[in-house]
Amino acid sequence: MGSILLANAWSSTLDVDLTVLLRLGLSVLCGLAVGYNRAQHFAQPQTNRLRVHVLVGLSACLLVLAAGDQPDARSRAIQGIATGVGFLGAGEILVDRGGESFAGQQPRVHGLTSAASIWFTAALGVTVAASTPVLAITALLLALVVLSQHAKRPHV
Repeated sequence: MGSILLANAWSSTLDVDLTVLLRLGLSVLCGLAVGYNRAQHFAQPQTNRLRVHVLVGLSACLLVLAAGDQPDARSRAIQGIATGVGFLGAGEILVDRGGESFAGQQPRVHGLTSAASIWFTAALGVTVAASTPVLAITALLLALVVLSQHAKRPHV
């Protein structure tokens, strides 16, 4: 009798663990797709951009999964992710005001798409963790279409 209970407990735990592993794996794949796209926009190899996107998606997924099934805990986790990733994305944005040689010209802003893609990768991780992987995959495909529109234009 005890072995049957142990087998049932092991089986249900294994099912949950497999679901968690699949969700974490999908969040990594989503981060890889967005990060690879962003890394292609720069003349120098940008493996750090790839890693950042993967880690942002994975950690967002992990935090939502760790919050469990309580809606209030998930809500707080998602709010914390949005705040933290907002600061991370803000670090990607640079404003080039130029020096005296650019007097009278408008400042140039760099990194808006990279910041938005980091934010989006976190949203993908949250979406995968919230039991809607089809929505995440659909959003990923749409984002890749949008991000690829200016892929042939050199980064200035």
